[in-house]
Amino acid sequence: MKKVLFIGVTKYNLGKDLHLKQKFEGLNQIKPYIIARGFGFHKKWGAQFYLMPRPVFWTLAPKLAFWLCLTKKIDVIVCQGPLLEGLLGVVLKKIFRKELIIEMHGDWEARLPKLKNVLTFFAKLSLAKADKIRAVASYLIVKAKKYAPDKPYFIFPTFTDLSIFLAEKEISFDNYILFVGRPERVKGVKYLTEAFEKIKKDFPDFKLVLVGEGMPEGKLTLEETRNKMKNCYCLVIPSLSEGLPRVLLEAMALQKPVIASRVGGIPDLIQDGQNGFLVEPGNAEELAEKLRILLRDRSLAIEMGKQGRELVQSKFSNEKYISNYLEMINDFTYPRKVCK
Repeated sequence: MKKVLFIGVTKYNLGKDLHLKQKFEGLNQIKPYIIARGFGFHKKWGAQFYLMPRPVFWTLAPKLAFWLCLTKKIDVIVCQGPLLEGLLGVVLKKIFRKELIIEMHGDWEARLPKLKNVLTFFAKLSLAKADKIRAVASYLIVKAKKYAPDKPYFIFPTFTDLSIFLAEKEISFDNYILFVGRPERVKGVKYLTEAFEKIKKDFPDFKLVLVGEGMPEGKLTLEETRNKMKNCYCLVIPSLSEGLPRVLLEAMALQKPVIASRVGGIPDLIQDGQNGFLVEPGNAEELAEKLRILLRDRSLAIEMGKQGRELVQSKFSNEKYISNYLEMINDFTYPRKVCK
């Protein structure tokens, strides 16, 4: 059984993030050690979690990673991103001669454009030193190949337990447009509110509902999000940059049409005009026009939702994720291996 050290800055709440149970119990063919943000050290679901708050994370995480590699005989190091996590992985690989997997969950340049040159330098270094590279969407593989063209590549999405969404039977199309996310510039909420202002006179019975931390409706639990989403008319993702948003998969599992920006991994999932609409990022006028089309035609919304659910059911099961991840950990193929 391989011992795998995961290093990332994702914040874990083991009491609330119940999808982690399905994920790590599914990975029972390996022994996971996880360094991430959160609180406390926990042994759960066959994994050992080392969770630290943001202020001390980068002070303690390197020391802890070094100690785990030294004492636990780690076989594989998996870094959640190519930046600070990736650089730490490169150092550990050089010292302990372990296999290094670098993951790509999003576009670092789009999120921090002012630091583009510095971040690209870090990413180029860690990607070049990686033994394998895994991305959540095809556009990230294209990006990585600029710096590391001859690596084994793996493409599959972040683990998303869609079971409670796929199991939902009581679905309706009520008169509200839903956004789920944070009020960050990159999420493009500004363009959604502008688009809604353009159409609200034509659709007075519809309202815009904004859900998430810092939003009017607040941050909801997974179950509360499902309940809000299952009755919305459609979901809108107006982001300027994305990897492969989990909320997109959740909405599609609930048979909801999605209008989303043509960025990141979103075009891997949305076939424009079939299971949703794609729009150019930052274009409130185009977003308003797609909303008009969808809101005028309920039968189109329902049909798009059905097609989206069929796609999720066929490609994004928990079992598919687990098999892809274990194949990546255990794979020895070189120079290239792709999981989908």
